Amino acid sequence: MTTIQRGPRAAQAQEQVPAGQRPRRAHRGRRGGVDPRFAALAITAITLGLWALTGGLTGLAAGTTGALLAVGRVAGLLAALAALGGIVLTARPRWLERTVGLDRLLGWHRVTGMVAAFGMLVHIGATLAASGGLGGLWSALLDLLGTDWYVAALVAAVIFALVAGLSWRRIRSRMSYETWHAVHLAGYLAIALALPHQLVSGSTFVGSAVARWWWVGLALVTAGIVAHARLGGIVAAVRRPRTAVAAVIPEAPGVASLVIGGPGVEALAARPGQFVCLRVLTGDLWWQAHPYSLSAVPRPGALRLTVKALGDASTRTLAVPVGTRVLLEGPYGVLTIEQAQGRRVLLIGAGVGLAPMRALLEACGPEQEPVVIARASTQADLPLGGELDLLARQRGGALLTITGPRSQFPDGNPCTPQALRRNIADLTDRAVFVCGPAPLQEAIVSALIEAGVPRAQVHAERFAW
Repeated sequence: MTTIQRGPRAAQAQEQVPAGQRPRRAHRGRRGGVDPRFAALAITAITLGLWALTGGLTGLAAGTTGALLAVGRVAGLLAALAALGGIVLTARPRWLERTVGLDRLLGWHRVTGMVAAFGMLVHIGATLAASGGLGGLWSALLDLLGTDWYVAALVAAVIFALVAGLSWRRIRSRMSYETWHAVHLAGYLAIALALPHQLVSGSTFVGSAVARWWWVGLALVTAGIVAHARLGGIVAAVRRPRTAVAAVIPEAPGVASLVIGGPGVEALAARPGQFVCLRVLTGDLWWQAHPYSLSAVPRPGALRLTVKALGDASTRTLAVPVGTRVLLEGPYGVLTIEQAQGRRVLLIGAGVGLAPMRALLEACGPEQEPVVIARASTQADLPLGGELDLLARQRGGALLTITGPRSQFPDGNPCTPQALRRNIADLTDRAVFVCGPAPLQEAIVSALIEAGVPRAQVHAERFAW
């Protein structure tokens, strides 16, 4: 890489800068509403309070069996609460996603998933121990089969275990998107099967009408949020004016840009740095929507998405003929140039992660002197390289490319703190945007912070779930 020093811009570069957006103050979404973390803590506190008021604390002091049953009860309650919260997060309601960003929603979803899985294990384990071991539990199950929704609850527990086990990173990375999607859809079925058992058999609910209606209310609100977020997004996409594939432009091996045209593009009001969920209306693709990043500032009646053929669906998407109708859901994401708050900008992208970096670069003003670090295995694998170079130079910045196998870099990270400080002289003064494969993105963010860039100036967001 070439060392970049802050300096005057060439007059020619200033003359070539196209008219574009001016930097504005950062905007993280709607303000003034209830902090979602505060709401989660309040709901959890109320749930624990109802558990305590319906004999939970008394049970803890009622000997070994009573204590085990009390622990099992509270674990089951927390598991159910976490499961409801998890599906709200994956529904990506607009008000929540625009406030905190998809990246944070995914992080919170992992937490709720772990709480639900471990809570379920504790619930089953404590109940097993209180029943006198495996023999006692088996005898109790035989007595209860066909009553009080125990069979449904047992099926729900098996589904939860499958979803949790198949979410392990090593397993998940070997699954196709379609399989992963089907597995996680089963989570909705598990929650629906578990709720009747909870309401009919749980002592918290049997002993308190308030607790029963509290949980019925939580379930109804959750169902309403999920229906509005999921179905509402599809309905909004259908109601927009027509959008269709206007062009397919090869960019690199296995990478191409889709130009989506039509009056519905402007109605979407997407911004550089955001992404949309693309639903291609063909016989084999209509039922699923995939997230793709904008790779250019939207033009009147035209939106460009850059796609890498990572699986069957994306490969088929790149092969659709021009004129194929599509639906656009979104836009999503908070990784916009306003996050820079007018600072000079460093954009770091790897592979198809350069797509949103290219859109952000186009949105930069010349006073931001944008520097782009582009990572690819080889120069031929570098998507949008020519455009990145031209746009950076037009804005008084530069494009730095890093190619070669990951094994040649320390710990596989091409952007170590030492390399960043050596090549970007004013690194700590810049706002930094990062996008790429999750492990590399996390390594680069850590390297930036270690290099002295304040965390508030580092912006990264994953564009997939």
